[in-house]
Amino acid sequence: MTHPIFETEFVQYQDGASECVGGAAPVEEQIVLQVNALELVGLMCTPVMIVELALGFLLNEGLIEGMDDVFDARVCGSGRCVDVWLHKDIALPTLRTITSGCSGGTTFETLVDARHPVASALQVTPDQICALMRQLHTAAVLYRQTQGIHTSALAQGMELICVAEDVGRHNTLDKLTGRCLLQGIPTRDRILLTSGRISSEMLNKAARMHVPVVVSRTSPTSLSVELARAWGITLIGYARGHGFRVYSGAQRVVS
Repeated sequence: MTHPIFETEFVQYQDGASECVGGAAPVEEQIVLQVNALELVGLMCTPVMIVELALGFLLNEGLIEGMDDVFDARVCGSGRCVDVWLHKDIALPTLRTITSGCSGGTTFETLVDARHPVASALQVTPDQICALMRQLHTAAVLYRQTQGIHTSALAQGMELICVAEDVGRHNTLDKLTGRCLLQGIPTRDRILLTSGRISSEMLNKAARMHVPVVVSRTSPTSLSVELARAWGITLIGYARGHGFRVYSGAQRVVS
């Protein structure tokens, strides 16, 4: 896979001295998602796996239930839009742009009834969580080249089965969902690993994927903790080195 890199120059200040050096920055572009020839949304993203991004976005937004709803999905000639044709007509909102940062305005009350609890007998061990997070770091190819990139992965046992990178942490989950849709990979009973903060939107996507264990290198938000407890999801944060914090569903973590 080709990773988009923006080569640039910058002035480096260090210990009172400065020099002009060359380096790289992650690429961010707007990709327009068209559904049945109508513009649905502009997604600010790293322009790789954009068909997967589009399909994952549609599934996680509840606009499709699976690939049986999709007649065709392809990148248009300019490479700046994805055309998705469905077997059904859907009501589309006005074109909007989803940034690579955070969205807001979500409350516990508006989300908690949107999902059923995630039922799963999956259990994990501390050594397994730490080993998988080390694998996630190794898999972060674009991050090592440019920094400023989020990485997420789905894991089964001790193996990463799908990895996605993007400037937007939300996009990484949509890309994972889309890749699994295209390849027929189940997301249920998997472990979701991510480098980014777990917000309510991130946990909502995980719940739609029926993922029982969510692990982040950094922090969950208060709302994501509440939702994880309501939806029966094991939520792990600050998974670094040989330790982590379990905010919800500690019964799934066994020695």
